[in-house]
Amino acid sequence: MRPEDTPKAREDVLFRELDDGCALYDPDNEKVHSLNLTAGFIWCLMDGSRALAQIAAEIAEAAESGADAETVVADVVQAAEQLARQGLLE
Repeated sequence: MRPEDTPKAREDVLFRELDDGCALYDPDNEKVHSLNLTAGFIWCLMDGSRALAQIAAEIAEAAESGADAETVVADVVQAAEQLARQGLLE
């Protein structure tokens, strides 16, 4: 994936927010995926209307951590690739 890609989370995957992250349930293969808070935030923003670079900018703004923008983009792309490998994106 590239920073300009606009991935979309599968609509049939169930999302449950937890205290320390979230859980996704994939009904196609009856599998549960655990995500940390940041990955859960990325999941919620993947609606097909935002590029991964935009998602990274929103995360950097919300975190106010002062992280390098290129690093945040690379991390978001990596998270999206992992979700795609799990078959959780359209």
